[in-house]
Amino acid sequence: MKTRSVPGQEKPYPPLAKVTKHQPVFEFEDVEGTIAGFRCPPYVERINVPKYHLHFLTKSKDAGGHVLDFEIHDATVSIDDTSRLLMILPSEGSDFYELDLAQEREGELEEAER
Repeated sequence: MKTRSVPGQEKPYPPLAKVTKHQPVFEFEDVEGTIAGFRCPPYVERINVPKYHLHFLTKSKDAGGHVLDFEIHDATVSIDDTSRLLMILPSEGSDFYELDLAQEREGELEEAER
């Protein structure tokens, strides 16, 4: 299991690709734990990351992170087929409404996920 954990950020928030260049990466051997995540379809690209987004937590709950790579030897899989998305936006007047979410960020995302 190979994971990352991006440290908390402060304003002005740097782009994800810049933050992940200095991210701590953790590698676990012969470890048990849980992988939880979701898959977003391509049409949600501007509001979330398309494809799979997975996180790992060790059985002892003392380590984990965003999954970069893994190999499974024995697993139980559960799938929840959810067809709804509820998005709660920040209150009017927050910094969120000053963001330019129309920018194309596919290149940044690919770099951050490597």
